[in-house]
Formats: sequence, structure tokens, C-alpha cells
Amino acid sequence: MIKNILLTFLFTITLSFAQTVHTVNAGMNGSDFYFNPSNLIIEQGDIVIWINEGGCHDVNGDINTITNMAYNNPENFDSPTTCEQGAEIFSYTFNTEGIYNYDCSVGNHAINGMVGSISVTSSNNSIVDIIVNSENHNTLEAAVIAAELTDDLSGDGPFTVFAPTDEAFNALPEGTVADLLEDPTGQLANILLHHVYAGNALSTDLSDGMMISTLFGTELTVSFVDGGVMIDNAMVTVVNLVADNGVVHVIDAVLIPQDSSMEENNIINDYIIQSFDIYGRKINQSKYTTIQIDLYKSGKSIKKLIINN
Repeated sequence: MIKNILLTFLFTITLSFAQTVHTVNAGMNGSDFYFNPSNLIIEQGDIVIWINEGGCHDVNGDINTITNMAYNNPENFDSPTTCEQGAEIFSYTFNTEGIYNYDCSVGNHAINGMVGSISVTSSNNSIVDIIVNSENHNTLEAAVIAAELTDDLSGDGPFTVFAPTDEAFNALPEGTVADLLEDPTGQLANILLHHVYAGNALSTDLSDGMMISTLFGTELTVSFVDGGVMIDNAMVTVVNLVADNGVVHVIDAVLIPQDSSMEENNIINDYIIQSFDIYGRKINQSKYTTIQIDLYKSGKSIKKLIINN
């Protein structure tokens, strides 16, 4: 039950990233009836909402009211009649590419001009497109390009990418990103591949304790803790940014393979000066299963799951 509530909440957060909402006004001007705009071009996954500007109208994408012939749209749709001005008549998510024709089947509205069409185009949205178009993943974008992984992550896939934000990269010790960029197709590429799973793992596919194999040959651990989902030491903040070739989940920390020299240099040679719980309270040793945030001498912080039975 807790898992379902959590994943539903996280999925809700992603709607604004995955879909564009378009509005079509429906109304009348004297003896003329209209949908405005009457012709609309949208992308797969977009939502169209029809609003009543006056009169009684419906949205009919099934049988042509004028010819009484089937529209043969890629998907059929129709709505009840709405007479309330300013109210929503209908909303529909267009998931199939193609051209959709429709009309208002009330009275003689269709023959008097109340017809419309919607062209649904392919989104052509790869994982790389999601990263490039994000305002919060500029460092990841630069890293993927430098590591020469752009073509790979634009391929057929499917891939699941756990994408650290710019803030996550900024939390690394000073100079770390610059050092990694000096060996872009070596250690940097390996760390990036540690964030990629060769499969399509939506939030609903994740389970507590699940192990995810990466393209680097390592494994990531999924944990459900205190109302959140963690991938190793990183909290998932946005889920299900769906691409044509997979899915992206946003995380708040960079995932470092345990056997990398970066892990050795930045953790073994550094040390913790204080630990906190997720509420900012200082802790020395937790007796409970919780999320602990360790603050290091270098200034970086690492969030990790502490399990006590």
C-alpha cells in the first residue's frame, strides 16, 4: 500500500515533464458554430481540453455527423453534451500518431462549421533529448557528450537512466568534474554507464531491495525509505520521464562505483566530520533504519541508507 501511494505521488510529479496541454474553445457566433483552433498539431502523449464558450456542445470523433460515416480515426473518442458556459466539455490524451477528425454532433452545429482536426506527430524524444532539454542537467549533458555516449543513448535501447542534477555534480569535491573530463572516455564514461540500465524500468517496476544491473557491469540497490525511493545513496526526485528509447529518473546525487579510483581518492582519503538525519539533527550512531547524511571535511555530503535490524 505504501509503495503504491509513493509511486502514484512520484508519477504525478512527472506529468508536467511528459505532456503538453492544449486548449480548444467551442462556441457559437450567431448562426455560425466553431472549434477554435479548428486545426491543431500536437505530439504523442499531449492532452487536448475542449472548453465551452457558449451553447450546448459535444466532441465527437467517432461517426461523422454530416455523412454518417465512420471517421476511422487512429483512436475513436466522443463526449457527453455540455451546456455550461466556461465548463470543460472533454479532455483526451492522444497516444497514437495520425490525423484525427471530429465534429460537434449537437443539432446542426457540424454542418454550420463546427468541425475540427488534430494532427498527432511522433514525439521523437530520446533519452539524450530529455537530458539536453532539461534546465537541471547541464553538467550531465556535457559529460555525456564528452564521454561520446550521445549516439549510444540515442539508440534503440531501451535504457533506464538515473540522471544526477547539476546540484548533485556540484556536491562533489571541488575539481572532481574537471578531473573526470580529462579522461572523458575512461573513468567518466564508466561512471556514466554506472547510471544506465539496459532495459525499461518505470517507477512501477521498482521494488524495495531490488538490484539493478548497469551497463558498467555493476549493480544498484533500490530502497524504499521514509516515504522516498533511493538508488544506492541517491534519492529519486522525479520519475518516469518517458523517452522513445527508454525512461529517465532524476536523482539528487552522483552514483560512484565502489571500485573506482574516484571513490578511493574522494572517500578513503577524506573523512566525516558530522552526520545528520533527514531533519537536520546531528546523530552519532543511529539505532533505527533511516537515511543518514554524512558531511565530509572536503565539504561534500553523502546521503546513505542505514539499516539496523
